Amino acid sequence: MSIISKYISKNFLTMFVGILFVLVFVIFMGQFSRIFSYAMQYGANLFWVMSMMVYLLPDILVLSLPISFQIALLMTLTNLSKTGEILAMRASGLSFKEITRPIFFMAVFLTLLLISLNGFFSPLALRNLEQQKNEISSKISKISLEPRTFINLGDWELYAEEGDKGRKNFTQIHLTRKNDSSALNTKINAAQGKFITEQNGIKILLTKGQMQRLEEQEEGKIITAEFDKFNLFIPLAKEAKKRALKPSEQTTLQLIKNLRKMKKDDKNFSDYKSQPGTRFAWALAPLIFFFLTCPVAFIKGKSANRAAAMAFSLLFILGYFGLLTVLRDLAEKLPITALALPLPLLTPLIGFIVGKILWKKRLQD
Repeated sequence: MSIISKYISKNFLTMFVGILFVLVFVIFMGQFSRIFSYAMQYGANLFWVMSMMVYLLPDILVLSLPISFQIALLMTLTNLSKTGEILAMRASGLSFKEITRPIFFMAVFLTLLLISLNGFFSPLALRNLEQQKNEISSKISKISLEPRTFINLGDWELYAEEGDKGRKNFTQIHLTRKNDSSALNTKINAAQGKFITEQNGIKILLTKGQMQRLEEQEEGKIITAEFDKFNLFIPLAKEAKKRALKPSEQTTLQLIKNLRKMKKDDKNFSDYKSQPGTRFAWALAPLIFFFLTCPVAFIKGKSANRAAAMAFSLLFILGYFGLLTVLRDLAEKLPITALALPLPLLTPLIGFIVGKILWKKRLQD
């Protein structure tokens, strides 16, 4: 590698790593607050939270890498043009292609990395994340009984008006059952109640109340019963529900394989059609940004500045991913699967054509 190539690579990598770190940190903190709230709801510890963030890292990188590359590329070339270093390189006999060659190799590397992340590692990581969330939601590892607060107790939701200092005796208790397979709705109201936490669950002793059930089989039929004493045991753990994998949790090869077996009226069929092409088009973003950005940065010349670089970066980012979103939505609605699969790939194709036109204009100037 020549001295000039090393110089350009160093400038670009310094800018790229800095921007990538900021983007990853911002997205990481946004996701952390959501995972932390989920952990607080089900009583998971901090280690569980951090392990979930590790599962989210591939997806965060998929979002951050193309954007960081685009911003770093335009700002690097803009700075080199503004200081006259591009002009000096051209005067020494270097062509535009030779000047940008190390960045081109970086774009190819990021594209290959994104193909592997988007098509394999990110779906597997999201699958593990959802599985862990499914398992933790089936367990109640922390119970905080507070008055005038809706409390999640597995299949039940509890609300009580008043409670003593020991948080064992409550008044005006309302229990509602969720996910009731035998009825549309089950409610229990009681004037007083006592809560005893045991190793495998929580025992609820209610006095002077009423139970209401809205039957599922007989529409409009409500069963009510008054009681003097009612005992209820809620287990702290239950078997995790089996769930079908979402399209985002399947590798690209799995999506294509399952798509062949699906019928057009199957659930998520539209996602299966659009996901493979969308993932590949997303992975090609760094390469397309390279072809779009380099000639624009050189055209700006000494009049360029950081504000202009950021404006052009946002224009390219919004334009590329905006068009990709439109074509993805169109692919989901397109009835012919053979046409829907490659439709999102029109985005990098259009980007490459526009970039080629800009390069030709740059070389002619």
